Amino acid sequence: MSEMSADSRLRVPRTGAEVTLTIKGSRFIAQAQPASTPGESRAAIEAVKAAHPDAAHVVYAFRVGGHASEEYGMSDAGEPKGTAGRPTLEVLKGSAVADVVLTTVRYFGGTKLGTGGLVRAYTEAAQAVLEKLPTRLLVAQVAARLTVTYEYLDPVQHTLSEHGAELLEEEYAERVAVRFRVEAARFDALASALQNVSRGTLVVTRDEA
Repeated sequence: MSEMSADSRLRVPRTGAEVTLTIKGSRFIAQAQPASTPGESRAAIEAVKAAHPDAAHVVYAFRVGGHASEEYGMSDAGEPKGTAGRPTLEVLKGSAVADVVLTTVRYFGGTKLGTGGLVRAYTEAAQAVLEKLPTRLLVAQVAARLTVTYEYLDPVQHTLSEHGAELLEEEYAERVAVRFRVEAARFDALASALQNVSRGTLVVTRDEA
């Protein structure tokens, strides 16, 4: 991941990543996971806590909201104030990565690191996992829906795939209801192509923001 200050070219995680560092006997397990809302971040944090019930600390920071309205959160999780959550969040803010929650699990190894040592350790853990995290460029997307007869379902699915749309949901009844997401810049061309392959028998409706 290249270093970049927060600007219009934000990146978001494609998957998650994990690294483990051992510093003066303490084990630091840093994880970065996709999350687009504070609620998703907290769910991921609780899952990490459940997976590490014997850990001394589960520190976290998140940066969510993408271009629209960024929100941040952090916790020192019992470490001295300002030594864990704050440096983790500062690494996130200084990166080009958004819509991400970063947790660092610490298993105490018997040697105290001191406040400066903790700041360095949590900073290093956050930087290491972000370096490993696979990302993609954050682009504006829209969600939409359509209904189509079974006669045109295959060409509609093919057209969605050709235009890079992501299928979100399909419901099969008398007609097939399809929800999908696509880059905003591609939406008009996709809607036109869908009309062509369905011979004008379907209507594409954008979801309300």
